Amino acid sequence: MSRTHHATPVPIDDEEPPRKVTVGKVIAVVAFLAMAVFWAWAFNYQLTNQGEKDMLDRLDDLAWTPAADDICQLAHDDIAQLTPAHEAKDADERADTIEVATARVEQMLVQLEQIAPTGDSRDARITRLWIADYRVFLADRLAYADAIRDDPQARFVVTEKYGSHITKPIDRFARVNEMEACMSPGDV
Repeated sequence: MSRTHHATPVPIDDEEPPRKVTVGKVIAVVAFLAMAVFWAWAFNYQLTNQGEKDMLDRLDDLAWTPAADDICQLAHDDIAQLTPAHEAKDADERADTIEVATARVEQMLVQLEQIAPTGDSRDARITRLWIADYRVFLADRLAYADAIRDDPQARFVVTEKYGSHITKPIDRFARVNEMEACMSPGDV
């Protein structure tokens, strides 16, 4: 006796069953979109320099800063004409170069004070603080020039402010106020 099996035909369906939307999938998609929007905003914020415009050192009125940038550029051009301090033949020549360059930067600060905001405005106050910081940096330069006359191996030590070199707030102020030529010189 032979047994025959009759197979029941199973319909072949090429369509996939509908996917289920789960809470986890929704949370993942929302989180992904939120991160994408955040990074798009962050990149745009940086690329448009909005971050610098929102800084506390940003002046309300930049009317004087193009002239300031020109004054600073002239000072940097003059300093660039000097023999670089690191190419000096001895410590005395290096110290002399640093002193001459520092005197030129001091002259630049005097010129800046003549065009900078005055009075009790916020712009005047933060500009005076910036120039005061700059003068501290100039004192550091002169102290270094004196130090290398006694010890050619002396290190250039810069005063700290806010846990870093004082040149950082000097340079930040110059940069955010569109006076990049007024950043601290790196000639030492």
